[in-house]
Amino acid sequence: MPDALDRGEVSSALDAMVGAVLYGDGNWKELQELYLWLLDHEDRQVKALAATCLGHLARVYGQLDEARVVAALRHYRSAPYVGGAAMTALEDIELFLHPRRARWRGRLWRAIRPWTWI
Repeated sequence: MPDALDRGEVSSALDAMVGAVLYGDGNWKELQELYLWLLDHEDRQVKALAATCLGHLARVYGQLDEARVVAALRHYRSAPYVGGAAMTALEDIELFLHPRRARWRGRLWRAIRPWTWI
């Protein structure tokens, strides 16, 4: 991935990023470090996909260095072009690492929004 980015082949790098998290060798720690590093990349597509891939890590492997990843994603949630992906990744992390908490949060959200009862 970093080699493709160094050569300016962003499309190939994006494909490799997704492939690594979904079909990788199972070393989630190395992937986590790579995606955290890519959050600081100059290309906004790479940044956004790095955030998305961190959420995929939680789904595929069921584990992360949660404190570091959540702190990094919270930092980027107000950044242009990356914020939406960071928010979605945070939701994925909560859903796949803490399913009970996510389920209760969803129930509470529906309870305080009466127009969703219909």
